[in-house]
Amino acid sequence: MIKMGIFRGASPLLLNYQFVREKLKKVFWLASLLAIISFLAVGCTERAPNPQPAPVSEVLPAEHPTDWPENLRWLTDTEKDKLIEIALNTSRAQECLQEGSEYTTDISWIALTPADTGKGYSGYRIFDYEIVAEGIPRGTVDITPPDSPERIVSVGVPEEAEIYPCVHIDFAEPSALVVMSAIDLDAEMTVYSDYYPQRRGPVLPDKAPPPRLP
Repeated sequence: MIKMGIFRGASPLLLNYQFVREKLKKVFWLASLLAIISFLAVGCTERAPNPQPAPVSEVLPAEHPTDWPENLRWLTDTEKDKLIEIALNTSRAQECLQEGSEYTTDISWIALTPADTGKGYSGYRIFDYEIVAEGIPRGTVDITPPDSPERIVSVGVPEEAEIYPCVHIDFAEPSALVVMSAIDLDAEMTVYSDYYPQRRGPVLPDKAPPPRLP
């Protein structure tokens, strides 16, 4: 009863003061909490960043061993015509021709990596036709700069990679395909063939699918 009487007789000013004081306590507590969080966040952002590898320029020919297999040479016009003739006789190229697709051709060089199973190839790497002047890069060369935190190497083709001329046949609509064929010119036969839509590039060397032979 006494407590009830005191509450009922309390001044409105006193009640407002108590209400405001409670609100101020909550505001002060929230501001203190935000200040602590901000301090911790700043401390985290000011940590030293992880070291990044130094940029590496292109490897000079003298820094990477190269070789010239016997079949890596400037081809005669007669040899180029023979390569295109063989490439046009692959099954996929014949299908495109039957569809009435016009085409253009281009010749490059391809390094085929034999599969570990001893049958077929596990990947390939394509080089411009002019690589004849520089030779095929083989193996790996360590080109890590002195201050680099990571080891960096220039990767050439495997030592066991086989080099062949490669014909790319770019078929227009309706086929819209590029048919590529690696050809053994001495044996006059296709050793590896693949195709891909014009809207994308060839598969990466380390993701080459099984060969589609004629």
